[in-house]
Amino acid sequence: MAITVYTEQQIFDSAIGYFRLAFPSADLSDRGYFGLLARAFARFFSLTQQQILQVNYDAIPAYQQDADGNVRSRTSSEALDFWAFVFGLSSGVAGVYGRRGATISTGGSGTPSGVAATLIPAGSTLTDSTGQIFVQTTAAVTLDGPPNTQTVPVVSTTTGTAAKLPVDTVLSWQPAIANVDPTMTLTSALVGAEDRESDVDLLARILRRIQLPPRGGTANDYRNWAEESTNLTTGASLGIERGYVYPLRSGLGTVDVVPLQNGSGSGRIPGAATLINLLAYLNSVRPVTATVNVVAALPIAIRVRVRVVASPNKGGAYLYDWNDQGLATAITNPDSVNKTIDCAAPTNLKAAVDAGQQPRIQIINSYAGESPLPFQARVLSYVAGTPDTLTLDSFPANGPVGGTDYFWAGGGVVDLVASRLLDYVDGVGPSRQSGYADTLDAWEADVTLARIADVVMETKDSDGTRMILDIPKLATNGITIAVGAGAFAAVSYAPRDVGSGVELATLRAGGGLEIVQAN
Repeated sequence: MAITVYTEQQIFDSAIGYFRLAFPSADLSDRGYFGLLARAFARFFSLTQQQILQVNYDAIPAYQQDADGNVRSRTSSEALDFWAFVFGLSSGVAGVYGRRGATISTGGSGTPSGVAATLIPAGSTLTDSTGQIFVQTTAAVTLDGPPNTQTVPVVSTTTGTAAKLPVDTVLSWQPAIANVDPTMTLTSALVGAEDRESDVDLLARILRRIQLPPRGGTANDYRNWAEESTNLTTGASLGIERGYVYPLRSGLGTVDVVPLQNGSGSGRIPGAATLINLLAYLNSVRPVTATVNVVAALPIAIRVRVRVVASPNKGGAYLYDWNDQGLATAITNPDSVNKTIDCAAPTNLKAAVDAGQQPRIQIINSYAGESPLPFQARVLSYVAGTPDTLTLDSFPANGPVGGTDYFWAGGGVVDLVASRLLDYVDGVGPSRQSGYADTLDAWEADVTLARIADVVMETKDSDGTRMILDIPKLATNGITIAVGAGAFAAVSYAPRDVGSGVELATLRAGGGLEIVQAN
């Protein structure tokens, strides 16, 4: 229902107009009795109007655009929580309806070191360098070194996306453990953490439930059932973040469901036990005439290379530290103990070192256990020779692979742009190629050059400052994608739905992203 809202000044002027007719000889100045009365009435009624307007907005969940064009929920947070409860939207906790809370990160591991036979109990705590992110071991481990080889699994106890920690993050034991070295480096990333569900995201779920209500076996029903699924024995949530539905894909009367969970890359694909439990849950709620299949997505590793011109904003903080002239430098004989790599060092890199700049290099490390994100290190010194030897301030936990891996110039723009691209690829769904994908659920499946360009160009610093000036030669080599062991090409990647499975684009674990200086 449309409601006319008057400003406080409009209400005040209206009241003064009434008093002028009713009391022609009265003092109607701002400081007079009637002026003060009109002002008090105007302020009270203005606030009351705003409350009435919000009640009106809360009665019908809907979006609105602010002055900057950003889409927001016009429905209040409190009302959204109410609507989520009324419609029985899963919170991610079995038996609890409402907004999804922040989650922890999982999948991490490290190799602690110290005196042989020392026991590190399960539940031991570590923290990152900020002291804000806390991590806990989930199993006990007895040190077997030195050299120590046993790994220990960890999860975060801190919730939210800040708890996502990449490979090579250095963690400190809190409190210190006797006979154990004070730090441990992550050899597997902590992934999957999500922030508390935003008003906009919760509103989207509410509107989907309103517009596509349960109807006893529609494609949308299967999506909802998958995302709200629980272990039938324990009642615990299965943690399915998104269910993708393919009616009739396996024949008449069939519904195929491809589930994905929070995580990164192939870590988004649930394990075998979760898939079995999901099938059992879906069989418990499906119509008796339907046959449901749970299909694991088939991860297809891709690499993305973007050539950018960094913005000169913030005094050049985003620029590359040296000019690699658009050429990668091959790495030979990496030495993790001494933190050195052999290579034919570019002249511009050596000149930057000679000038005392400690320039960054961006190592593309193909080691399978490493993050898709580029690894940046500073070059502290070099020894000229054939090859040259560079000494670095930091080194990947594993790799790089001599004779295979390489580096580009590094700079302030690299890490955040790469992180944004990782989030983009981790947000795409499985293939729609077969034509059986739910037509009412238009998820994004292809990794396209246009979307990569959008993500890169819209990358901003925490204060909103743009970090990218341009992506030159967009149609040729400005953005290129390599699939599997294939070569880079300026071609978007469209996953397939083939006999072997429904493909899902993932960034290669180890050097999946290259944010290269355009020349």
